[in-house]
Amino acid sequence: MLREKLKQKIISEPTECMAYLTELVKSNRIYNGEVLAIIIDVIKNGPYQLTNTQWDALLDKGLLPDFYVECDSCEDTIPWSEMYHAIFIARDHYCPFCRYLANKENTRLLD
Repeated sequence: MLREKLKQKIISEPTECMAYLTELVKSNRIYNGEVLAIIIDVIKNGPYQLTNTQWDALLDKGLLPDFYVECDSCEDTIPWSEMYHAIFIARDHYCPFCRYLANKENTRLLD
C-alpha cells in the first residue's frame, strides 16, 4: 500500500520530489549505484519515463528503505520539502505541524 501511495506522490508532485532527490544526491546519501543512476535520470527527465523495473528499484531499493517516511505522530504524509529535515536533521519523522506541537510542548515543559 505504501509503495503505491509513494509512486502516486512522486507522479503527482514531480518537481517537489525531484528537489528532494537532488538534495539526497548532493548530500551523498545514495550508495546503491543502480538507484543513483535512476535518481539522476528522474532529476534530469522526470519520473514519467521510468520502466516498471526502474520503478521497482527506485521504490524498493531507493526510497522506501531509508529515504521516505510518513509522520510518526499523525501518520500523515510529510511534504517533500520537509522530508530531508524530518529524516536527517531533526531525526524525528514528524510532519511540520507535529514537530511544531512537540516543540511547543517541550518549551512549555521547560517553563
